[in-house]
Amino acid sequence: MFGLFSKKQNNECPIDPKMRLWMENAFLWLATQFGHDNIASKPMLLPTPEHFPIRYDGSKESLIKTAEIVAKQMEIDINLITLDIYEQNIQEFRSDLGQTIWTEVDKDSEGLSAGLYLGKNDNGKYDVLIEKKNLSDAENLVATLAHEFSHIKLLGEERLDDNDEELTDLTPVVYGLGIFNANAAFKEHKSFDGYGHNSIGYLKQREWGYALALYSFFRKEENPGWLKYLTPNIRSDFKKSMLFINDNTDKVFIEEYKGDN
Repeated sequence: MFGLFSKKQNNECPIDPKMRLWMENAFLWLATQFGHDNIASKPMLLPTPEHFPIRYDGSKESLIKTAEIVAKQMEIDINLITLDIYEQNIQEFRSDLGQTIWTEVDKDSEGLSAGLYLGKNDNGKYDVLIEKKNLSDAENLVATLAHEFSHIKLLGEERLDDNDEELTDLTPVVYGLGIFNANAAFKEHKSFDGYGHNSIGYLKQREWGYALALYSFFRKEENPGWLKYLTPNIRSDFKKSMLFINDNTDKVFIEEYKGDN
């Protein structure tokens, strides 16, 4: 009736146009750095006991076992990493340590970080610290480790001279860990006074949906089975992003990002 279903749906891009171009160019840069064929064929890790056969009881053992899996997926020698746990405010770290610190931010914990990357220590190993509260949350733990290990891939392995948190957020996606970081970016919770959500990372919810859609498009996955592991909000953004990408295959991964010019 009234032509409601006669017109082709206008599938607009769910994220800012400049951000779209940045993300597509950044994705291709990462794929070039780590190998197009490698990214296209590397098995994706899922939040299942098969991929993470670990008891998440808040112990350091669970942290180490998880770190070993994430490091292997990201092609990092776990023996080059020193892991530790902390419970301090990020501002306290900045005042106590005379070195540059890169963090995985928890936006809803009043300045607390979820993880810290301290660079190489005097022994030539990468120092990575994880906030204790993440040890009992498998998804957050994997996401935080993946982000901090991305600092190793970009800064530690000297692919970048300057830190770029958005690019660091995107790196786990090309390594098949995007489910964890995307879900951690928007996690609903219920408390005595209602509903809310917590989030970690730097990319926004819709941007995570677009990042995963780019990953699926790059790997030629039309209907990936891993979609069911995404939170409903991220899954919805993924689907909107795929509609846009499929309608604009002449633009995606083709147009050049020119910054703010």
